[in-house]
Amino acid sequence: MNSNNEGPRDLMSEIFREYERDEAGLKSNPGYGKPLPKKLFTGNVYDNFVNTAKNAGYLPPWVKLQQEIRDLLQEAVEQDKADVLLAGINEKIRKYNSQCPVSMQRGLIEKNTIRTQMKSWL
Repeated sequence: MNSNNEGPRDLMSEIFREYERDEAGLKSNPGYGKPLPKKLFTGNVYDNFVNTAKNAGYLPPWVKLQQEIRDLLQEAVEQDKADVLLAGINEKIRKYNSQCPVSMQRGLIEKNTIRTQMKSWL
């Protein structure tokens, strides 16, 4: 709490207000004052977000992990290396599950069903 009894501080709001006050802040943003494209709010909003972020050059860490897991699964199946790679793959899945939205979490890979489970990562 603040010492002046205003309640808890909302640091993000304070930062944003300071950014708004700065003349070179929001108004210098190339998208300032432009409406968001309507397609962002249609269809799969999550996919729209990922595509927009990707076009802006940003990939969340869990998306990078998702790609690494996919590549490792393909290597494990194509080169018959499931025994060697499975522990590392499952460790990456645990990390992925701790970073991604709950609806995107996935189960650990088992050797006897690796081909079936791999399809969910493609």
